[in-house]
Amino acid sequence: MLSPIELRHELHMSPELAFNEYNTQKILSEALKELGVEFHPIAKTGLVVIIQRDNYQPSILYRADMDALPIKEETGWEYCSKNEGLMHACGHDIHMSVMYGVIKKIVENNIPGNYVFIYQPAEETIGGAKYVLDELRERYKIKYATAIHVTDEYKLGEFASTNGTLFACAMEITAKFKGLSAHIAQKEKGIDAIKNAVRFMSEFYDNPVDSNEKGRRVLAGFGKMFGGSVRNAVADYAQVEGSIRGETLEIVIENFERLKVLAEKYGGALERGSLYPPVINNEKLYNLFKDYASNNGTFIDCGMKYTGEDFGFFTMKYPSLMFWAGVRTSEEVFGLHNPKFLPDDSVIPYLVDFMVEWLKLLSKNV
Repeated sequence: MLSPIELRHELHMSPELAFNEYNTQKILSEALKELGVEFHPIAKTGLVVIIQRDNYQPSILYRADMDALPIKEETGWEYCSKNEGLMHACGHDIHMSVMYGVIKKIVENNIPGNYVFIYQPAEETIGGAKYVLDELRERYKIKYATAIHVTDEYKLGEFASTNGTLFACAMEITAKFKGLSAHIAQKEKGIDAIKNAVRFMSEFYDNPVDSNEKGRRVLAGFGKMFGGSVRNAVADYAQVEGSIRGETLEIVIENFERLKVLAEKYGGALERGSLYPPVINNEKLYNLFKDYASNNGTFIDCGMKYTGEDFGFFTMKYPSLMFWAGVRTSEEVFGLHNPKFLPDDSVIPYLVDFMVEWLKLLSKNV
């Protein structure tokens, strides 16, 4: 039977992208079989684990995300990624291993309570949470939902969350500009899509989407731009890709419409991509967690973060609580989505114990 740390090693060596977590699903399934728990596939490459001790008591839902990122690992670790160009650079290997450790302890110690554990695919790009919820429907009576996200922004033993909106609503956006190709020697006969894209970007930077006003906090940015086919011809297309993050869906939509008008001004079209709702913590659960974390570590009220997280789909359906779990055990801080992000194995048993007690506390408050 694997330990949570041994499981982490296997998972870290086998990172997979959204809805391609087939080997991840297999590794987890084999480990769960050893525990003798009931589990089923969900949302194509995910798993749902069921522990029901009382048919009349609602369940606590605990979610861990599974997918990795298209990042080339630079940790030099003996258990580094064997899948070229892919890496668990966001801590999802920790999330899955901690959840496994929690399930293992609940089973071995016959801890009371009803639990639904979700190994969720496709958190990074597609919003796998909504597919999980579509399949769950009303199959289980869920009282509360919870999830953690590790980060080296905080030290091991530090926990951060906030009342209300923890993570912003996040929308992917793409501005597309169509031009007319012409040889560079006769560029006046063409329509320069790159030029129009640059004009769009220039006006965007002169008037950025940026507000810190309470209730209307929002920002937008673009991180990818490309266009044209050859160096000696006017570009017949150009594309700029970015994201809008805001405290509410309304303010995100409002600023999407503003940028749409701006793109059209320069002959472009703005398209929406994936949309994650904000992660909104329940006040009762926040107060319960604040007291629990303060008595079992250090609690930090971090306020709203512009991070996008599809756990927001869960918070729309159930009273929920999500929080940051610090994993820094040295002075180095790499940050999430960094090729050198690698929490130490020692954080896993610590977080397993923390989460077991947190779930027990939630179960007592159903």
